[in-house]
Amino acid sequence: MDLPKYTGTIHPEEWVKQVQIYCYLKGIESEGKIIKFSKLMIDYTIIIPNVNEINSFEELIKALKLHSTFSIYKNSCKRKLQLIKYIPEQEDVATFLANFRSLCMEISDHKEIITMLINSYSNYFFKGEFIKRVEGINSVDEIFKIFSEVVFDELKIIKFGSSIALKHVATGKYLSSWNVNYPTGSKQRVVFAGEKLSNGNALWYATCTTTNRNYQNCTYDDRFYLTHKVTGKKLCMSINYKSPTTRHAEVSCRNEGDSLNWININPTNGYATYVKARD
Repeated sequence: MDLPKYTGTIHPEEWVKQVQIYCYLKGIESEGKIIKFSKLMIDYTIIIPNVNEINSFEELIKALKLHSTFSIYKNSCKRKLQLIKYIPEQEDVATFLANFRSLCMEISDHKEIITMLINSYSNYFFKGEFIKRVEGINSVDEIFKIFSEVVFDELKIIKFGSSIALKHVATGKYLSSWNVNYPTGSKQRVVFAGEKLSNGNALWYATCTTTNRNYQNCTYDDRFYLTHKVTGKKLCMSINYKSPTTRHAEVSCRNEGDSLNWININPTNGYATYVKARD
């Protein structure tokens, strides 16, 4: 670890802390000696008035903050915050928030921080949920916590086109199909309640039939149909044929014909908008 030079590109408090760590690693623990080292490591272009009269870390930090380079540093941080974007595919939320927090050390207005966080992530679900959850919150730590929670919740949202499995709660079995046809009735691909999820027979994807949708998250009251992922056939129900085992209406997978159109209904939480895994 090299002794860091102060050039005005780091927060004075963080820089002093780094100098202290360096000195402690070198066995230098005297505050006077550390301050002396610190003053020597200030870039020669940064002129601190009465620098020789500085005798404590607090005085040193205060003097550095009074210099014009600190105003430039704060403006630079604010500009970075205005441009910063959270891209889940490129970094995890902990890394993003750590970087964000380091840039807003001098921002005390929690509303300003909220606005910049909202602008950092162009996600339809995130914007709506985050705005709703931070209402009335003025603790910066709590705001960051809510940000991470909303990002995590977004991962649980069912999306149209993604693989899903439908589990029957009472029996624990999964809606399944495979490349076997009914021997009677429609003679289309069979649909059954399967025991296992791992073999792919129980994987489906939903396609929204609502024409005015401009985003992919599955919401309650959406209408959709199901397609079997392995066979590529749509889930259908016949009004003309009976199941050979249950004698109820035959359910099959087929290419042609009318598919079953479903609608999402929330029986437990009337205020929830989005359909999540395990709902």
